[in-house]
Amino acid sequence: MNTNQWGTIRFTDKVALITGGASGIGRATANRLAAEGAHVIIADNNADMANKAVSEIQEVGGKALFVEVDLADDESVSAAASAVTEKFSALHILVNNAAVLRTGRIEDGEWLPNWDVETAIGLRGWVHITQHLLPLLKQESAAIVNLSSEGGYLGRPGQWVYDAIKAALVSVTKTMAQEFVEYGIRVNAVAPGWIVTEMHFGTAPNPATQKKVLEELTITSCIMKRLAKPEEIAATIAFLLSDDASYITGQTIHVDGGRWGMSVRS
Repeated sequence: MNTNQWGTIRFTDKVALITGGASGIGRATANRLAAEGAHVIIADNNADMANKAVSEIQEVGGKALFVEVDLADDESVSAAASAVTEKFSALHILVNNAAVLRTGRIEDGEWLPNWDVETAIGLRGWVHITQHLLPLLKQESAAIVNLSSEGGYLGRPGQWVYDAIKAALVSVTKTMAQEFVEYGIRVNAVAPGWIVTEMHFGTAPNPATQKKVLEELTITSCIMKRLAKPEEIAATIAFLLSDDASYITGQTIHVDGGRWGMSVRS
């Protein structure tokens, strides 16, 4: 792939692993990195969607493969890391993206069934897979991006578990940046605002219709008054992973259409 629509090829011969890379921001990131020359590993627990994503990348001349992983299962995480180690001698990019969102208000105790699975996938699993992949990440220096959320800064009724996890990831990102700097590894986070992804339209009675509604929706919670496309988040992730961000580590970049720090209505 010698050219792309952005005119940039920053990841030639780089190996990149994206958890949750079969859909949403993860898939958009996989597409972007592959278009810029990376050999993309889509780590996901949805084989059908992941294989489709791999095929679409390969059809346009990109390099991609699927590694199955369930971040809530320690043995699955270990097996996935072993599979990657068998195929590659180094890993240059890690995007910790996979997560689940379940709702439940504190007062009603509805969050109780959600706590274990949400934290296992969206926090513990991220740290665990990073630990297992660290020997590969140390080989030729690397860059890591963790996906936080504006919810981690705002707090929202019925979503306290998800938002608490996303807040924790900001701290984890700083800790990783401190611990891994001696290996030449940079670690940053991205905190998206409202995004048009399967998390928000995938369970609708008619997903395609709901997706179109979200794409055309006018909102007042950010000054740009619209939801973002996954590709817009992927662009920021790609920047942080590239040498263009060589002096940035331990930071969280808000990609929220002008919500964070601005005076806007919720």
